[in-house]
Amino acid sequence: MSKTPIAAPHTVGRIFDTDWSIANVARLLRSNAGRGVWRHAVTTGGSAGSVNQYYLRTVSARHLPSGVSLIFMRMERENCWYASLCFAGADGVLPWNPETAELWLWALFGEDRPRVREAADASQNARQFTLAMAG
Repeated sequence: MSKTPIAAPHTVGRIFDTDWSIANVARLLRSNAGRGVWRHAVTTGGSAGSVNQYYLRTVSARHLPSGVSLIFMRMERENCWYASLCFAGADGVLPWNPETAELWLWALFGEDRPRVREAADASQNARQFTLAMAG
């Protein structure tokens, strides 16, 4: 079974510098996330595991100007959108920044932001958020 990925200081996705705004990175991740889905039933090996790993690379990013490492994807089993945010600098994890986190959450979820729920088991390093899909 494939464990839900959590954002960490080192990402498997792209690293974006000052020429990318929060809005632009969020738009790219939303587009990439809509092209696939994270499958929990997949084992880490085989072609299905490779599909999950490729999907994770396309929906993960580190945004240097805001100090955020993140994952934004669709979850097949839970039928929801999922975001994981972690604040990270060159030396590792940084303290949680609620103002910057809100900027990211609004950029990722848009007008649905008020319906987004934070996972109860959030750690100090990363926090997870979900939004149930309609239908």
